[in-house]
Amino acid sequence: MEAEEALSPLTANAGFLLSRVGAAIQAGFKELLAQWATRPQQFAVLSAVSAAGGASQQDLCRVLGIDSGNMVELVDTLEQRGWAHRHRDPFDRRRYLLAMTPMGMSVLAAMQEAVGSYTARFLEPLSQAEQEALAATLTKLYATTPEGERLPPRPEPARRP
Repeated sequence: MEAEEALSPLTANAGFLLSRVGAAIQAGFKELLAQWATRPQQFAVLSAVSAAGGASQQDLCRVLGIDSGNMVELVDTLEQRGWAHRHRDPFDRRRYLLAMTPMGMSVLAAMQEAVGSYTARFLEPLSQAEQEALAATLTKLYATTPEGERLPPRPEPARRP
């Protein structure tokens, strides 16, 4: 049996293709972040804190789906690197808030630029319209996952004329 014949049923299976494309992009994403000795979860925490202008560790656990024990280690590492810092919530002294440092904002900007370039290269075979359709379709699928169900619904992007 030829390899092409053996793969034929798999390449017609959307689940299989999504898993293989996901594995490929994840491997490249991890390799890219390794330049900063950073893991995807650390990148996610930095991105979420930056977007929110600060956040509590509990909120980050809930939104990002990260176990509280793992969050402590992630935040400890970000603090040790000087990329983020914890401080008491002035309205609730029992809570700690995580905020970005200027160095953290600079590092995150460099990471986001590299991730954007990587994503653009990965999606290069698709037209702009295909990329937008893919993102819309993946957003719908993601919303049905346990992780996606924890997030508030995103507004539909405005259609271009």
